[in-house]
Amino acid sequence: MHPRNPYRIPPDFKELALKFPEFRKHAKQKLSGKIEIDFKDAAAVRALSTVLLKRDFNLEVELPPDRLVPTLPLRINYLLWVEDLLQSAKPATEQLVHGIDIGTGACCIYPILAARMKGWHFTATETDEVNFKCSVDTVERNCLQTHVTVIKVPAESMLRGNIDTTKQYDFTMCNPPFFDSDSFGPKSRSEKRPLPMCPKSGGSASATEIAVKGGEVKFIENLIKECHDLKLCVRLFTTMVGHKSSLVPIKALLKEAGACSLNETEFCQGRTTRWGLAWTFCDNIVLANPPQSQRKTHAKGPPPLNYSISRERWSSKGEFSVACVLLKSVELLNSLKMEIRKVKEKKDRKAVEFIAKENTWSNQRRRQREEKRIANQGFEQPELKKAKIDAATPEQQNNHKFCLKGLMLVEETDENFISLQLQWIEGGLGRESMNQILQYMKNHLFEK
Repeated sequence: MHPRNPYRIPPDFKELALKFPEFRKHAKQKLSGKIEIDFKDAAAVRALSTVLLKRDFNLEVELPPDRLVPTLPLRINYLLWVEDLLQSAKPATEQLVHGIDIGTGACCIYPILAARMKGWHFTATETDEVNFKCSVDTVERNCLQTHVTVIKVPAESMLRGNIDTTKQYDFTMCNPPFFDSDSFGPKSRSEKRPLPMCPKSGGSASATEIAVKGGEVKFIENLIKECHDLKLCVRLFTTMVGHKSSLVPIKALLKEAGACSLNETEFCQGRTTRWGLAWTFCDNIVLANPPQSQRKTHAKGPPPLNYSISRERWSSKGEFSVACVLLKSVELLNSLKMEIRKVKEKKDRKAVEFIAKENTWSNQRRRQREEKRIANQGFEQPELKKAKIDAATPEQQNNHKFCLKGLMLVEETDENFISLQLQWIEGGLGRESMNQILQYMKNHLFEK
C-alpha cells in the first residue's frame, strides 16, 4: 500500500459500528472479540465505503446496489501514484491540476476524492446512464461542480470527441473492465485453479463494468490508439490493470505506438493486487519510479511450523474440536500480550492473525524456572535481566505498530488429529520466533 495512504492502518470497525447505524447492521463480533464484516457481501462493503467517505472525506455518497462498489484503499493508491508521477513531471510553478477519468462509475469516485483531497479538477466521462445520473447527483450533493464536470459519452469512444482538445490536461486515469465478455471468465494460470468471476469484495456490478469484448488488453489497446491522437493535449496517460498476464502485451502495444516513457507499479491492499501503467508521448518527460513507491515483495517466508494434537492427549482438556483448540490457543497468545485479528471460520478450519507490540515470547522457560525457584525459596522476585534476544532491531524500533506478526491455523486432519500451525508473516526473528511461541504453547496446553 502507498506510504501516504491513510488506510495503511485499517479503520476501527468497532468505532464505525458505534457511530454509523447503517454500518452496524453488517458488523459481526468474532471469536477474538474484534468487529468484522463479510467482505464477500457487497452490501457490507457498500456500507463500509459509504461511511468512510462520510467520516474521512466529508463526502455524502449513495451507491446503487447493482453497480461496482469502490473500495477506498485501492482508489487512493491509484490517486497517490498519479500524484507522485505529476510531481516528477510537472513544473513546481504550475498549481492547477486537471485530469480526465475515463468511465467514472456510479459515484465519480476518483474525481470527488481528488477534488476533496488535492483540489484537483476533473473531466469525468461515463457511458452507462445509471452511473452517469448517480455521478452527477454525487457531484451536486457535495457541491463540487466547480471542480468536477461529468459528461455522458457514447460507448464507441473513450477520449476522441469527448474532451476539449483546445485545453491542456495533465493526465488520464481509467479502471477498465477486466474480463472478456465472450468467455466472461477470468484469466487463470491453471485450469485446475480457476479464479473467481469478479473481486471477492464488492462483487455487485453491472456486466459492462466488469467485462468487455476482448477483455482489458483489447480495451487498453483501443485506449492507446486514441491517446496517440491526443498526445498534444494530454501529458500523461494511466490505466489500472487487473491481470498481471496483461502487462506484457500492453507494454508491447505501447512501444509500438511510440510511447516515449513508461512507468509500472503495483497497488497492493490486503489480499488484492492490481497494477498501474503510465505512459507519455512527451519526449521531455521521464516517468521514473517515484522514490516513495514501495513494491510488493514476492519472496517466500519460512515454512510454517506444524504441531499435531491427538484426541487421546486432548481428552483432559474438554471437547476435541477445532473451535476448542483454537479457543485455548488464543488464550495462550493473549497471555503473551498478543493482539488477535482476522478470525476466519469454517467448521474444520479456523485461523487468526496475531500481532505482538513487544517481545514477550523469548526465554519463557528460563523465566518460568526463575519464577518457580524464587517462589519455592520465598524470596522477593528480582527484575529479570533482559536477554539480548529481546532487544528490538533498528527496523522494529522504526515501526511502532508491531514487533511481530504471525498466522495461526487450526485444522482437523482426521477424526483423531487436529493440526496447529504457526506461520511467520513479518518482524521478530522469523522462524526462530515462531519456534519459541509454539514451544510455549505446547508446554502450557499440556502442562500438568
